[in-house]
Amino acid sequence: MLCLLDVKKYYKNNKAVDGISFEIQKGEIFGLVGANGAGKSTTISMLTTMIKPDDGDILYHGKSIVKNPKIIRSRLGYVPQDISLYLSLSGRDNLVFWGNAYHVPKNILDERIREVSDIIGFTKDMLKQKTAAYSGGMKRRLNIGAALLHRPDFLVLDEPTVGIDLIARNQILDFVKRINTKGTTILYCGHYMEEVEQICDSVCILDKGKKLVCGSKKNLLSEPDKTLEKLYYELVGVKQTI
Repeated sequence: MLCLLDVKKYYKNNKAVDGISFEIQKGEIFGLVGANGAGKSTTISMLTTMIKPDDGDILYHGKSIVKNPKIIRSRLGYVPQDISLYLSLSGRDNLVFWGNAYHVPKNILDERIREVSDIIGFTKDMLKQKTAAYSGGMKRRLNIGAALLHRPDFLVLDEPTVGIDLIARNQILDFVKRINTKGTTILYCGHYMEEVEQICDSVCILDKGKKLVCGSKKNLLSEPDKTLEKLYYELVGVKQTI
């Protein structure tokens, strides 16, 4: 579905992304992991067409989105790490705003809001409340819902569980799996290894702008007692401590 081919992005002397290649298959949850500064955010910015690579190409269904970003934009849902909601508006008004931004036809927008509300577990009463009154977990859930209004084929989630409690975190992980079962391909970006191991089908580990390993979770963790966290520490050459 999506293919990165020797993609590079440099900022002066900083090789933010240094020749990364990987493929995301249709219908899977693909995990992109690494520490801060590994190149995750820059990679996401390129595959969501916010910035162009300095070299290499990115293909969506075989067509270059570097040459023609419009190919993917209407089929893409993007949930940034920072909450992209208007706190002075109600939950419903936020969904209306983002539905219009995604050009969802007005005659079906109410239907889409009901559909999304069911996915993220919001009632009508909850949608009437001002977003400023929501808990951190509720804001994260609504943030995801806004990106689903146009029924994207490909959803990018950039660290969607940052700064929330354990219960809200597990709710969001359940939502991600539920969205995937409805046919949406998902790129899940994060640094919580246990989350990625729990929900992802394939994993790509980045470090200092380079790809360390990429493949199916089953193959990467085929050894007994191997976890994604253990694999990561082995690859980056850091001794794991308890």
